[in-house]
This record gives sequence, C-alpha cells and structure tokens, in this order.
Amino acid sequence: MKFYNIKFANENFEISPFGAIFWPNEEILIVSDLHLEKGSSYYQRGTFLPPYDTFDTINRLEEIIKQTYPKKVLLLGDTMHDKNGLLRMPNKMKEKFFSLLEKWSFVLISGNHDEEFKGYDLKLFPSFKIRKITFRHQSSFDETTEISGHFHPVINTKFKGVRIRTPCFLVTENKIILPSFGTFTGGLDIKNDAFKDIISKNTSAYIIYNQQIINLNSNYF
Repeated sequence: MKFYNIKFANENFEISPFGAIFWPNEEILIVSDLHLEKGSSYYQRGTFLPPYDTFDTINRLEEIIKQTYPKKVLLLGDTMHDKNGLLRMPNKMKEKFFSLLEKWSFVLISGNHDEEFKGYDLKLFPSFKIRKITFRHQSSFDETTEISGHFHPVINTKFKGVRIRTPCFLVTENKIILPSFGTFTGGLDIKNDAFKDIISKNTSAYIIYNQQIINLNSNYF
C-alpha cells in the first residue's frame, strides 16, 4: 500500500490506507480508535458479532509498525472499547498486544471509552505535545494545532459516478482528524453537525478507497 504525502504545520506527514499517519522527521506512527474487544463487549449485551475484531486490528497494527519502523507509536485514545477490554481479551491476543508495547515505544492517550485499563497499570496521558502539535483523543475545535481521533470520520459522496461511503482523514490548516483504525468501529458522516466547526472550503478529506489514499476537496462534501 502506498502512502500519501501531505504538508501539515510545516511538516511532512504520510497518510496510510491502513488508517494511520506517519511523521517521518520524528519517526512517529499515529493511530486512533482501535476499540479492541468491541466484539466481546457486544456479545455480553446479547449481540453476537464474530469474535475476531481484536485479532484483525492488532495484526494490522503490527503490519503498519513493520512498514514504518517508528521510534514512537502514538495511540490517540479508545484503544480499548471499554475499561474491561483487557480483562476479556483472549490470552494469545493479550500476549501479542503486550509484546508490541514492550518492543516499541508507545504513548497511550486516554479516550472516552478507556479512561483506564482495569486490572493493568498502563500509563495514560490526557494529551501529548511534540513541537507545536498537540495529540489528543477529541479535537478542541479551537486554534490549537492538533491531531486527534474520536469521531471516526467517513464520507458519503458520489465519486467517479459511484456512490461511496468510506473512512477519511479530515485535514484543515491546523487540524487533522483520523479515521478509526479498529475493525468493528463504523463511522460518522462528515456532514454531521459534529464537524460543523471544522469543515470549511479549505478542508480536505483524504479518503481510503481501493487501498489508496485520494484527496477530495470540499466540493465533494
């Protein structure tokens, strides 16, 4: 899969069709909203989803790490679908997850689903700043230069004569909102009012389409 290069905050970033961003100058991989163990959470409530979301998500995370070989990995919150997620996670997947945490330098930012990891002493940060860029779970929608997740942006539009609905990266002059990396996470249409304070004529949506990144301007949304 090819990365798509963009300029943000006077820095070069590379967008991956996996739904992650790589910052080459800092050798940092940025991922958001894994929502591990969402399937088992739904199972407990009587909705029977295939129990393979964690397996697929962790394997894709491992693959993008191997592609980029980062010095640091930033997880921008909602790594677990809920605070009990690690307790439910199958041992084999838990071993693989902790193996990644031990092998690579991870920064875990807390989200609205995972303010703590029950039963495990993992340090969570409310936000993390590198140079002038703040990394957090949910956008502040102010003038702060930041990269965040939370909203799981998707675009529903007509492209090349076909109606598509697909995850996207929303990029403005001072904000990037990542799509969700998790397998069972769905998304929120960028026409939703939740995005009204960020969408403008200068907003770009970098869509994930046929394992490529394609830049759509605001005429598409």
